[in-house]
Amino acid sequence: MWRSAINVTIILLSIVSYVRSENQPTVRTSLGELKGYYMQTRGGREIAAFTAIPYAVPPVGELRFKPAVPVEPWRETLDATNVTPVCVQKNPYIRQKDIVGQEDCLYLNIYTPVTNNDQIEDKKLLPVMVFIHGGGWMCGDSTTYMYGPEFLLDRDVLLVTINYRLGPLGFLSTQDEHCPGNIGLKDQQEALRFLQKTIESFGGDKNSVTIFGESAGGASAHYHMISETSTGLFHKAISESGTALVPWAEAPPGEPLRNAFKLAKFLDCPQAPSDKMIACLRTKDSYDIIGTEFDFYAWDYEPMTPFKAVVEPNLPGAFLTRSPRKIPEVAAVPWMTGLTKNEGCLKSVWITANETRYEEFISAFETIAPVTFYYENSPYVNKITKDIQEKFLKENESGAKSGILDLYTDSYFAYPAVEAVELVFNYTKNPIYLYELAYRATNSFSQVFGDPDGDYGVCHADDLMHLFPTRFLDKPISSQDITMSELLVTLFTNFATSGNPNKPVPISFSWKAASGGRNMEYLEIGKQPQMKKDLASRSRYWGTLPLWHNTRNHRFTDEL
Repeated sequence: MWRSAINVTIILLSIVSYVRSENQPTVRTSLGELKGYYMQTRGGREIAAFTAIPYAVPPVGELRFKPAVPVEPWRETLDATNVTPVCVQKNPYIRQKDIVGQEDCLYLNIYTPVTNNDQIEDKKLLPVMVFIHGGGWMCGDSTTYMYGPEFLLDRDVLLVTINYRLGPLGFLSTQDEHCPGNIGLKDQQEALRFLQKTIESFGGDKNSVTIFGESAGGASAHYHMISETSTGLFHKAISESGTALVPWAEAPPGEPLRNAFKLAKFLDCPQAPSDKMIACLRTKDSYDIIGTEFDFYAWDYEPMTPFKAVVEPNLPGAFLTRSPRKIPEVAAVPWMTGLTKNEGCLKSVWITANETRYEEFISAFETIAPVTFYYENSPYVNKITKDIQEKFLKENESGAKSGILDLYTDSYFAYPAVEAVELVFNYTKNPIYLYELAYRATNSFSQVFGDPDGDYGVCHADDLMHLFPTRFLDKPISSQDITMSELLVTLFTNFATSGNPNKPVPISFSWKAASGGRNMEYLEIGKQPQMKKDLASRSRYWGTLPLWHNTRNHRFTDEL
């Protein structure tokens, strides 16, 4: 999810080391033939890897800001051993200085078990797991370096990882037919359509596709659950640390067009009419477009995501035509969703581990809070600021730093998860499995988010290290870490196989589906997993505040 500034040569060597040039796996699909390379899983299982497979026409020139165009069949054997290109991006979470990537980036990777060195398993079609990377819809990639198959493919599943356009290239919207929005989410749809055409050739069951993702990838999975045009492209979903209702992924009314105008102004393009704006933006260098993201920041890297998912005009091919807070007219699917115990460290560590930045945050809280917590356009700014200041920022420094962690945990992740689950219960008869990861491993993503040595609990993204080899978190792992990793792999692949995390591979406890939005039963995944009630109950405080999406159900008076 959080792509480090790693030399591409190192990535290439890590991939090429698995290639056996004298014996490459070959697959014939309806679109053409591909040759890949062999890898081994953590448990020593041999798998075939096919990387940098184009699923759409390069979205450049006149295709910029347009939905992905399906790739045409190819005649020559496709070399599927290349490093997957990274979409144009600049990673704010690791304070990346340079813009990286390329606009021609709509590629995916497929990893499948093999029976021997020459033949891919074709006797039994296996469940397909499609991973959607996170990164706030601003950064991230699907490379083998970041999201390799070495853990998940110790089980009988196929793994697919996909790229999609990011930042304004993926989420700009003029709210009309010239650029309706949700381009990156439509890229994901096109990848799913590509898999419906081809995945059986790799040994995958196109009628058993599970989409799963973390952070913005988790939000993406939930958005597909409520998109009419995604219906039928997948059959189960897993949202890790992200839903469609998180404030950094759901655009409030008016914001998309305001930010489109700002983007045009930053690049000396006309702000109206929108067709001329888009035509001008298509002439600009992609790095210059992504470079404007930092012109949207008011303090540090805030607000985190200027370009979000939007409600589109009701036009052909629209991804989303109603608020994600309205009950959709689509068939629900089995859903697994949850949180890490201390999600907020994604943002809080960068503040609390740096004395200067912490002092800025505290002294200028009245200015910074409305921006970083996404309520700057509320008519109740003063009331909200006063309320959260009194609740979370204690008098002593230790209490205040802990409060900042809780504040980001609840507002960015926990309460949106509670809201989303309650909403889905209004229309689904399918099971919903809830969890909280409470196990603190040797490594933590807090090492990436601002403090290589501090202990901030179970940080945002800490679940990823149990599902994928996170090669840049390099502290020695413990035997308990490996046990936890194998458990999460079993739970996720069980769900992808059966829609139930308890089977077919047996586990030593029972994970019960939640009975409803009132009880919110969930599995606490610690050293000894156990069922509990009231997931993220502390975060319900956030629902008492006069935020734009709460004001329909409450009456508020600005007391200041």
